[in-house]
Amino acid sequence: MTPSEWPLRFVPRRSPPLWQATLITLAAFAGAIVIRGLLLGFANATGISATYFPAFILATLYAGPRWGWASLGFIMVMGYFQTTAVVSTLSRDAVILQFGLSGVATVLVAQGLREALLRLDESKAAEAKVQADLIATEARFRTLADSAPVLMWVSSLAGTREFVNRAYLDFLGLGYDEAMRFDWRALIHPDDLDRIAAEEAKSIAGGGDFIWEARYRRSNGEYPWIRSISQRRFAPDGEHTGYIGVGYDISDAKRAQADLSRINDLLAERVQAALSERDEAEAALRRAQKLEAVGQLTGGVAHDFNNLLTVIIGALDLIQRHPGDAARRERMIEAAQGAAKRGERLTQQLLAFSRRQALKPELVSIDELLIESEPLLRRAVGEAVTLTVEAGAPGGVCNIDPSQFEAAVMNLVVNARDATPPGGGIRVETHPCVLAAGEAEDAPAGDYLCVSVHDTGAGMNADTAGRVFEPFFTTKEPGRGTGLGLSQVYGFARQSGGAAIVESAPGKGATLRIYLPRVEDAVARTIATPETPTAARGPARRVLLVEDDASVGEMVEAMLSDLGHEVLRADAAAPAIEILGRKDRIDLMLTDLIMPGGMNGVELAHAAVALRPGLPVILTSGYTGETLGAAAEAPWPLLAKPYPAEALAAVIDAVMRKAPATV
Repeated sequence: MTPSEWPLRFVPRRSPPLWQATLITLAAFAGAIVIRGLLLGFANATGISATYFPAFILATLYAGPRWGWASLGFIMVMGYFQTTAVVSTLSRDAVILQFGLSGVATVLVAQGLREALLRLDESKAAEAKVQADLIATEARFRTLADSAPVLMWVSSLAGTREFVNRAYLDFLGLGYDEAMRFDWRALIHPDDLDRIAAEEAKSIAGGGDFIWEARYRRSNGEYPWIRSISQRRFAPDGEHTGYIGVGYDISDAKRAQADLSRINDLLAERVQAALSERDEAEAALRRAQKLEAVGQLTGGVAHDFNNLLTVIIGALDLIQRHPGDAARRERMIEAAQGAAKRGERLTQQLLAFSRRQALKPELVSIDELLIESEPLLRRAVGEAVTLTVEAGAPGGVCNIDPSQFEAAVMNLVVNARDATPPGGGIRVETHPCVLAAGEAEDAPAGDYLCVSVHDTGAGMNADTAGRVFEPFFTTKEPGRGTGLGLSQVYGFARQSGGAAIVESAPGKGATLRIYLPRVEDAVARTIATPETPTAARGPARRVLLVEDDASVGEMVEAMLSDLGHEVLRADAAAPAIEILGRKDRIDLMLTDLIMPGGMNGVELAHAAVALRPGLPVILTSGYTGETLGAAAEAPWPLLAKPYPAEALAAVIDAVMRKAPATV
């Protein structure tokens, strides 16, 4: 106990028992009496007050203010009677008053001192309790921290440790004092040090917490992955004083992540291998399907062309046997020409299916074209089936080949007629629509005009509906269909930039739709042969004919000679360029598109014009293939095979009217 704490020993926090307070008060008075006896020579008021005032103070401090006031009253009464025998009444009253005032002041001072000592004692007790609680809290925190399986620390702003737990010491393999002085940055793996330094600088600059993952060296030399989280800590006044952090081993999670990554890579490789195998299988299936289609195509083409050739050969044979029979000759010539034209239509259908047909696109109103075709469609349907045409796209314009569109609609209507029983109905309708990507096969998203043909026939199952566009696939009995009608529709739609789809179910009829891209304002490109050539023969020209097929070349040469023109022949691009390099006059070059020797007709035309600027050129072909793109962009007309002499004369006349002087 310090000297400053001595007064607290005589001031109890609670009022003492009555017996104890009485005993203390009596003891105080006894002491005062003893002192008074020693001071008997001072038998006056001052001496009396000096004698009893310590008793007042002691009674007030120990027993409480009530005992101090009671002691004062008791002494005043007793002093009153003692003083009467010594002094006069006036002097006695003055002495008693003085004694009473001094006593009151003494008790009041003692009471204030008691209260001050009690408050001081309470403050000391509270401080001691806080100190004890702090020690207990710190002990609990240390116990908790030391029992935690993770690394825990408290650091200053400079990064030095102010506290570490047992797991931290075990990780370092150091004592507490050594660990407090140890630089934790020396534990970071060299490969992670630069990254951690950069992240630390970034966190400090941003005033945020630290969260990072790195490898730290353990006391046994290993480098486990540790995820550390350091949060800022603040003093009671809000000042940033450092960090408190935890760290835990995530090596297992890292290994699991690496294993998962390897598994994902392995899975990706296996999936890729499986996809490759699937693609190869699909490619093999497509090749098999193509081979099957080619086989069907070959058989169908052979059958149809044998029929056509039978007519042509038979007609020519009869003409040769009976040259003088003019009537029979005219009939046979008409039969041969009709068979040849049917062969031309068959070729066009095959080219349309393969998307290699040379279309002649132009801007047309679909509704107007459909209305113009309605009479022909009604004759094709007959009277047993009802045909309804609903043109619902007025003003709808598409850039298509009108003749191929009419053929496609005719094929759809005839196919619907064959599938519809007597008394049934066929509905042809048009309407504008907007397709999303992938909604109709691989047609791009955009504005389209839909032409649909619906019948009330028996319908088709999914397998049959999936094959309706295959060449020579038909559900009709032999002799009633070639199986090329819907394939022509499909080829026309795809080559026109649209799509063709079928919707059907058994017992619900079938609906076939053609989606054609709509155009608002465009300029039609026409690559066409005059449909009804009526031009008369023009003046004789000197024509360079380039044709690799000898039979075709002889026929075209004969046609040109019959028109009065002089013909120079070349069977490839190289001989043609050699002829063009001479000084001979050449008025016109008529060249095939596809020829041997590595140079096609368009390239030959460019070379010819380079040698002879302004030379008129006519391109011709029966199968343009991918060369059609170059022909469409070329400045020269394309004459499609086969063509009659009148068509040849008309296109020569049209070209020569625009040509400059002879070159």
